[in-house]
Amino acid sequence: MMTDMGHPRRSAGRAVLRTGAVATLMLWSTACSTGTITDDEDPPPAKSAALRVQTVGGADQLDERTRAQLEGEVGDVISGYVVEAFLLDFPRQEFVRAFESFTSRAASSAAVDIDQLTAASVRDATDVRATELDARLSFLTRSGDVHGGTAAVHFAFEATMEDGTTRPLVLDGRFLLDAERGTWSIFGYDVALDNGDVVDAESIP
Repeated sequence: MMTDMGHPRRSAGRAVLRTGAVATLMLWSTACSTGTITDDEDPPPAKSAALRVQTVGGADQLDERTRAQLEGEVGDVISGYVVEAFLLDFPRQEFVRAFESFTSRAASSAAVDIDQLTAASVRDATDVRATELDARLSFLTRSGDVHGGTAAVHFAFEATMEDGTTRPLVLDGRFLLDAERGTWSIFGYDVALDNGDVVDAESIP
């Protein structure tokens, strides 16, 4: 599947904690009970891991403040995708909103690849939590201006099924990013989702 750049869509913001070249975005987490758990009560669900965003390339012409700002902006896009694609409440049937930060053409391709880009294959799970969320960014700069970038990602999740068993989901690959008028969007992807059967999904212009 091939696609080219469409109209970028603005993503919703997330809270960002920045330390040097690393931005940590707190994603979906389940509040733990502060009371005593009795034998008749289920233990509180484990919290999801935080998203770690780190710049690994293309930052030679950027000062630390600009780099941190870009990490936060791209992190907003990635975190919005992760929350809508893999977290929120389960069981659930709707996953298309995960592609709100994709360009229109990329979103059309992603809708076809929805089982490879989201947790739709475990839609009947009772809970899904993130165990590892890493994104390594490389920016495309020209004359000091940033025009786009790539996010190499490793996302790992654990799905709890109705019978109490757990299923791992691991998404590895890259997302291609475009910056237009200060708004970041995903215009292509090349990823593989391992849910027991590795399946590739690609949409690169």
